[in-house]
Amino acid sequence: MRQNIMHKGSTRTKKNMTARIACLVMSFVMAGGMAGCGKENSEKVPELVEPVSTNEAYRPVTYGDIGKKVIKTGTIVPTDYCYYYDTSVTLSKVYVNVGDEVKKDTVLAETDSNASTASGDDGSGTDSGSIVDDSSTSMDGDDSSGADSQDVKKYSHEIKQKIYEQNQAELDWKIKACEEIGDSKGAAEARTEKAINEENNRYDNLLYEYEQKKLTQQDEDEDKVKQSGTLKADRPGTVTYAKKISGSENTVGGGENVVVVSDYSDPYIEITGESFKKNTYSMYKNMYTVINGKQYDIVPYNYTNQEIAVAQSKSSLPYTRFKLKGVKDADKILSVGNTVSLYFSTSDAKDVLTVGNDSIYEENNQKFVYVKTDSSEKERRDIETGASDNNYTEVVSGLKEGDLVYYASDAVMPSDYTEYTVALDSYTKTATVKSDSFSVEDLNSVSYTAPCDGRFTSLNVKKGQKVKKGDVLFVIDSGGGTAAVKDIDNQISEENQTYSSDLKDFDDQINELTNEITRYQKGKVATPTDAENTLYMAEQLVCQRNVVTYNKDLRIYTHNATIKSLNAQREKLNKNNDGSGKITVYADQAGTVLSVGAKTDVAVKEGANVLTVGSNDNVILAISISEGKLAVNQKVSISNKNNSGKKISGVCVGSTGDSSKSYISTDSEGGVHVTKCSGSDELKYYIKVDDASFYKKPKSYQVSYPTKSYENVVMIPNNMIYHETSKNNSNEYDYVWLIKDDEIIKQYVTLGEADKTKTVILSGLSEGDVIAKESGATSTGGSSSSSDGSDNSKSGADSQSDGGSDSSGGDATTAE
Repeated sequence: MRQNIMHKGSTRTKKNMTARIACLVMSFVMAGGMAGCGKENSEKVPELVEPVSTNEAYRPVTYGDIGKKVIKTGTIVPTDYCYYYDTSVTLSKVYVNVGDEVKKDTVLAETDSNASTASGDDGSGTDSGSIVDDSSTSMDGDDSSGADSQDVKKYSHEIKQKIYEQNQAELDWKIKACEEIGDSKGAAEARTEKAINEENNRYDNLLYEYEQKKLTQQDEDEDKVKQSGTLKADRPGTVTYAKKISGSENTVGGGENVVVVSDYSDPYIEITGESFKKNTYSMYKNMYTVINGKQYDIVPYNYTNQEIAVAQSKSSLPYTRFKLKGVKDADKILSVGNTVSLYFSTSDAKDVLTVGNDSIYEENNQKFVYVKTDSSEKERRDIETGASDNNYTEVVSGLKEGDLVYYASDAVMPSDYTEYTVALDSYTKTATVKSDSFSVEDLNSVSYTAPCDGRFTSLNVKKGQKVKKGDVLFVIDSGGGTAAVKDIDNQISEENQTYSSDLKDFDDQINELTNEITRYQKGKVATPTDAENTLYMAEQLVCQRNVVTYNKDLRIYTHNATIKSLNAQREKLNKNNDGSGKITVYADQAGTVLSVGAKTDVAVKEGANVLTVGSNDNVILAISISEGKLAVNQKVSISNKNNSGKKISGVCVGSTGDSSKSYISTDSEGGVHVTKCSGSDELKYYIKVDDASFYKKPKSYQVSYPTKSYENVVMIPNNMIYHETSKNNSNEYDYVWLIKDDEIIKQYVTLGEADKTKTVILSGLSEGDVIAKESGATSTGGSSSSSDGSDNSKSGADSQSDGGSDSSGGDATTAE
């Protein structure tokens, strides 16, 4: 998908430019002239202090930027607005599909207000003073059993408080006993233990109060949902994600996106996959992008400290994104779906006079260059310099724009060439999706899964049949109970056995402690020769017995709650069971049976897909890709495998949900929300096809999608790009021969994506530049190398930086 707007300018042939490409065979002396501007120092040119170059070449002084560049790839995406519930809810209907255009106040989804469930931990446990193991008192958390989680937590906290009080009372008796016999060490240890218990109890109370406030807030949120379980769009846009629900898969968690509406009129640039980190780009003085040949400054989108803190606490940081600086109507510049190059420079030397490092000489700590005079002779010009990078140096004084400055070059300049005018072009790198990686889906369809293990006793519908809401779709014989029901029965049996054993252990401990208490109460008195301090031992044992009694009470309470919860789950699984183990599944909506994946009297596993009912009036192409990610509004090409001339266009309108992407927002009251899409087992992208005939025989086609797409960027033929390495072979550079003011100049460039004939130029050339194309070079040739693969820099440093440099002197490295 390339729009070729590149053109050649003049095709004049240039030969034998001996005046500008003179071969030098020995050191030379240059006659002096007057300096142009800045510091004057006209004098005889001394003998060159370094070996002369093969070619006598000049480069004009220009304005540009100095500093290291990092280049990254960004994707232009719309601003997304997420619609979700703060608590777990059961959805009754999602009214929109991917690709739908919605207006403000459009109803997006509704909940079953009677099925709202609170999120949170329903479990109950005991503190370190408890004898009951936490695992024996946990619950599976179904509030429909009647065992309210808040009541369980409240009762558990009250028991823990009583246990704490008994533990402290026991330590008080121990301290008193130690003090009466003069055991100061034992008394100190007991006081330390008591202080630790007090601090732990204080922390537990703070945690309990926080949990209670959280549960209270959840209850309030639930009430809001019950009062109005409707999600409405608060702005117009395009639906790019919609939660897919079915009869058995209609629950969403708190903070899970139900619908995402995208505003194409408010685009920004995203580095997909790069998580936001504060101050990552603070080191860069200049940040910009180039769109349609024009440079625009960019700034990072900065989230508030509170937003980042909440996102970090959830390990859900959003992707890095940028916006155009000082641009009001960004949608007129940024085209959603396109990719762009982002440039980051560490230097603040912007738009300054620059000269190549390979033109600078130094003698007695004075830097100077050789400038071409009107008589074509060279004169020395002393200069003052500023910022510098591996390619170029800022000139503070001594030169003016347009001065022709000598530089050494061992690369063989073209002597017979054609001029080529640089223009903007478009580039797309594509990948192919074969027919086994895409499908046609009905967005209005509902899938029905097996509610249990068993065998089909009847399938009441077939493919293509129309059904009404409430019609019987199929019946499964669970054999008297599903595997899940049997598992719950086993859990109930195990819980009862464990419970009986725990009660016996508690009773045994209570009896043993009672006997010990009686023995000490009969008059055993501590004496100085006793091995242990038994003073007030009866009182301490009473405290221990009370702790066991409280743990027994807690075990009884949590046992009853656990059994109620398990029974409620069992009842739920037996829904629509006729009592003999046969479970009937009914249609939730009217439509046409699109597919049936089961047969009568065939075994089925719980959760297996049985059939799908839809309307066939909202079909769409869904593709899975192996390379990269598709952005909304990216174009795809669909070609017929049997007829290469038949091609169809398509555009990505959304997906099944990228679960790796986080969305962050702050509401009007200052609350921060971090949400995600639940995603699917396999991320699929929805493609809107412009020719409905595709849906009749989709397997006859294959889909090509862009992995990289740039519009209106500089591209030149490969055979105009040259390659060289530094003298020590440590760095490699790419360059072109730029024609400027009748001079042929070695111009370093940064290369981007390439195909067999052309290459994207990320930096170093602009639209309208004229470069030399050597006569006889093939149109599909690769890059050439210089005569000796090295560059002679008179300043003693490599004249190029890693990755090349643009015409302004900016050092560039690509980082994608």
